[in-house]
Formats: sequence, C-alpha cells, structure tokens
Amino acid sequence: MKIYLTPNTAARYGGVLNGNLRHLDRFIQTELDNSAFKSSFDELWLKLSYPPMYVLPGVAGMEITFKKYYDTLPESRLNRRYKKIDIALKAPEFSEHFDKGEQKEYKHKFKIEAQFTNISEVQLGQILIDKYLEAAQIITAKLKKEDLFDHEDFNKVLLSIKEKINSDFLENLNTTQKTEVKDDTLARANKLRTERQITNKPKNKLIRDLRVYYDGLPNKALYPYDYIYSEIFLNLLVRAGLMCPVYDHLYIQVAKTMDEALKSSFSIENWYVNGLSVIDFDQYQTLSNKEKENVVFQMILAGLKDIATIDNLDQNVIDKVAHQITKQGTDTELHFKTVENDHYTLNITYFSRSMEEECPVFFNLTDKSQNLTKRHQIGKARNSQLRLWLQKITLSNKKIKIQSSDSVRGQVWLKGKSSVLEFEIAELMKSEE
Repeated sequence: MKIYLTPNTAARYGGVLNGNLRHLDRFIQTELDNSAFKSSFDELWLKLSYPPMYVLPGVAGMEITFKKYYDTLPESRLNRRYKKIDIALKAPEFSEHFDKGEQKEYKHKFKIEAQFTNISEVQLGQILIDKYLEAAQIITAKLKKEDLFDHEDFNKVLLSIKEKINSDFLENLNTTQKTEVKDDTLARANKLRTERQITNKPKNKLIRDLRVYYDGLPNKALYPYDYIYSEIFLNLLVRAGLMCPVYDHLYIQVAKTMDEALKSSFSIENWYVNGLSVIDFDQYQTLSNKEKENVVFQMILAGLKDIATIDNLDQNVIDKVAHQITKQGTDTELHFKTVENDHYTLNITYFSRSMEEECPVFFNLTDKSQNLTKRHQIGKARNSQLRLWLQKITLSNKKIKIQSSDSVRGQVWLKGKSSVLEFEIAELMKSEE
C-alpha cells in the first residue's frame, strides 16, 4: 500500500513537509514496504487539515468556510472499488510549520492557539506518527469482513519509527534521503514523460484550468504576471477549443533548471498534467516590469508547448492564442458570457488583473435591428469572484438582470457586492451627447 501525505487549509491544498521532516513520510513508506504489513487497499491518503495563519488576498473570507469544514473532522472514506482510503484529520500542530514563514507577506493574518505554537521538529515528527496511528484506528473501525488492513503490523512499524525520532535521526534522514529522492525522482519523471510520448490517447477533454507553480523560487516571485497571464491563456484556449487526453487541468512548473522542474512534474492523479519551463531568475530580478511581464508570458507558453509536444496536442491552437496575446499583452480582453434574444445580443467581457486590483467588467450590448453596439463598464471583481457574482443573467427587451450566487461560498466571497443588479436597456443604448 502506498501512503500519501498532503496538508490542507483555507483555499490552499497540497505541498510537502518542511525542513528535516521533508522526507519522513518517504521513510515511513519504506519501513512499511519492508515489513509484514498487508492491506487490500492500494492507497492511503492522509490529509492534515490545519487552521490558517493567513489567507491569500483573492480568497479573504474563505477561513470562515474552512472553519465550518474543519469542525466536522475527522473525515474518512474507504473506497473499495478503487482500493483507496481517504482520511482527513485535524492537525492544528502544523499551522506554524506550514504558514509561519510566509505569514508576514500577507494582509489577512490570524493567530493560532498558544498550545500549538513553538512545536519543535522532533515533536512534530512524533505527532505525525500519532496522526497515522489515529488514521489506522479510524480505518480499523470501518473495515468489513472482506477488507484487509493489518492494524497490528501497521502500528508496530509506526511506533518503532516514533521511538527513533530525535534531532540526529531527522537530520541524518534528511541528508541521506535528499540524494536518493532526487535521483529516483528524475528517473521516474523522465520515464513518465517517455511513456506519455508513445501513448497517443484520444483528445476528448476541453481544457478547464491553467496554473503556474514555482516551488523553488521565492513566494510570489512571478506575481502578478503569472496570475494575470494564467487567466488570459486559459480563457482564450477554452474559447479556441484546446482538447487534451484524459486530463483537463494544465499546470506549468517553472524552475531555475530542468532537473528542478522535473522534480515537480509528477501527476499523481490523471486529471492534471505538468508542463516544464526554465527561468534565469537572477536575470529576471534585474528586468523592468514590462520585461518581466514578457518573460512570464514566454514561460507559460514554453510550458504549454512542452505539454503539447509530449502529448501531441494541437500546437496551432496554442500558437494562435499566443499570437493574439502578443498584440495586447495583459490588456487582452476576455470573453465571459454571451446572452441574446430576438432583439439584442449581450457580450460580457473583462480584463484579467491582479488579486488586489480586480478585473474591470463590461457590457457590450448590440441592438440587432440597428447593428449598433454600446459599451459600459458595470463594475469590478476578482477572477475568482466572476462566476459567483454573474451567476444568472437574464436579458429581456427592456431590462438586463444579474443575480449572484446565494450559496454559503458565494455569500462569503462576494461580501460587499450587490446580489442583484438591474440595467434598463433604453438607458444603456442611449447615444452619447
């Protein structure tokens, strides 16, 4: 059975343990593989959910929604069809471990309970073992007659590891594992890329998401250009109908070297894939803002072409979109939605902006009988808010009505915005004096 460990907090998911704990889960895996432990399940996913010490600017308020989820934990599911176990546990001890170093960079900050502060690496390592033991207890309680999860051997292995954990053990483990992990990771990454090249799967999935990651660079190193251009590329590629095999989420891994990018290129699930791109970050830091913008554009394009080359995607679609973007850069106008009736066509468009600046949103209303179009800015919203804010759009011959999402998520994310907007068409179509 393979074990997977992932952190989770408000609007943030995924990552690895830090410092000398980075490879502890790998060591646990090795010890389980070398033991007598047996299971009828192939995977165990342990999610460590912890209270955030900050939230990103674009998702302020999500800590409230997360708290409601957090209070329901633990959460467990034994998926016998796919031989997969999912366990989510409260792990407030890990808040500082994951968030303390970056907290100072953000406006929306939170304190955590004093009992969960200043926890040493040794203590955290032992706590991690306790989380696995807690997970095993939950699993055992849900087993059916046909299931196999050797609880005793699992506990025996984990408790043996817990006894070994001290500062010297963690330091030595991190040192020895680092080289092994790098060599193993690069070999497996190259193997997977080769397998993708010789497997010509049908292109039947329309792209749905595009993001940029750069784990080896400083936090927000490419911001806001990575954020803005991800939205622009995604919008235009969806409009152009870029089709992919199996996956519909494209992640661009940017690093200083190809080896560093390769290390982050694994797709554990089949619904996403990674494209690789290399940046000379030292030079990047010396550039003007306009030059940085262009470099980030080229980084995303290189990552997309990396994916297209390996999986034989339609390069012409990517090239046409890239050419379109080069004309206007970050001022590329994006399509949100078109609504029409017998008399009018309403095209709603917007411009991608940073999380702090928000996106200006426009009505482009056309009177079909006169072939006359009037354009009006109706407000601003973050990229992440648009679909919740403009959820239902009704166009009659006299009025345009917009209704926002009334979900809990919508109420949190759209705080301060009107839930209903109405516009008189006669007023929108008036000629300028």
